[in-house]
Amino acid sequence: MLQSQTIDKKVAEIRPRFLRLLAQRLNRFEEIRDLLETEPNLAPLLEEIGTGAHSIVGLAATLGFPDLGSLAQNVELVVNRVTSAETSTRSTIEFFDSIDDLLGEMALILQA
Repeated sequence: MLQSQTIDKKVAEIRPRFLRLLAQRLNRFEEIRDLLETEPNLAPLLEEIGTGAHSIVGLAATLGFPDLGSLAQNVELVVNRVTSAETSTRSTIEFFDSIDDLLGEMALILQA
């Protein structure tokens, strides 16, 4: 078997599992998104969404979802900026926009 065929076979095996995990992560990210507007202690929520986004970044493009990977990377970067800055997360429009963009892309992939 050629190396490219082996890689294609492995990707085909991993993709369904990735999509199942993506569905679970979408549900949790939606919960977090709602909590970010009201929860007084944002640090654990930011850490969870940043870590979750990071786990999507590398694998998404490999499995054929480059836009998802880019949006997840953007969320990770924005979370890092927000957590290292002394700015209010609730007033950071870029932060919420980046999460909303990622949630939209996740939902589109899962509907296909």
